Parts: sequence; C-alpha cells; structure tokens
Amino acid sequence: MIHLWQAYTPVFGMTFLLSSVLIDFDHYLLILYATKFRVWDPRKAYNYFKSRNGKLHLHIDALFIFHTIEFLVVLLLIYWFTKWTFVLAVVFGWIYHLFFDMLEVTYFKIRHNRRHKYKPLSLIWYLVK
Repeated sequence: MIHLWQAYTPVFGMTFLLSSVLIDFDHYLLILYATKFRVWDPRKAYNYFKSRNGKLHLHIDALFIFHTIEFLVVLLLIYWFTKWTFVLAVVFGWIYHLFFDMLEVTYFKIRHNRRHKYKPLSLIWYLVK
C-alpha cells in the first residue's frame, strides 16, 4: 500500500511527468526502423516524421510496444513484487498518457471525419490479427 505522503513527493511527480512523456520513445524507435536506422539524431527524426505530415504511425500498422497492455502488466508486476513508489508513478504516467492518446484519436475521428485508427493496445492482439 502506498502511503499518502509518498505520492506527493517531488520524485513521484517528476517520475510521473517523465514517464508520461518518455512512453513515446517507441515512436522514435519506429522512425529508426522506417529509416533503416539511418536517422539517429532526434531532431532529424522529428523532421522526418513531420515531412510525412505526422502520419507515419497512421499509415503503418505499427506496434508501439510501450503503449500495450502487456507493458502495463509488466510494470504492475514489478510494482507488486518491489513496492517501489516510482514504479507506481510510471504506471500512473502511462495511464495518463494513454488517456490523452485516446482523446486525441477520438477528436480526430469526430472533428475531422477521419478514419483514424487506435493504436494496437495489445501485443497478443497485434500478433494474432
């Protein structure tokens, strides 16, 4: 059980914020893969992504490994066995990030009448389909 005071430490907050941003590292991995590992500079990778109108991940049926339920299960198991508070902050950051990813996709579906797909949220589902 997490004690209330542990959830309000600066370390918990910073871990939450960093994890909610760093979850998108798998997007960078996709760009590395798409460029056959020729673009390592994060700025060039971002420009490559933008040159594709920001739609690289929409046209490729890609799996974003850090956006899967299995990744969450691994995090929860780590927390279950270690009771490390910072792992719980990562879990909360993951949930926060995925919530806003879903809102963004829903917004594009409704507002722009686009056939915008949700990211595959399960490694198993991705492999079976």
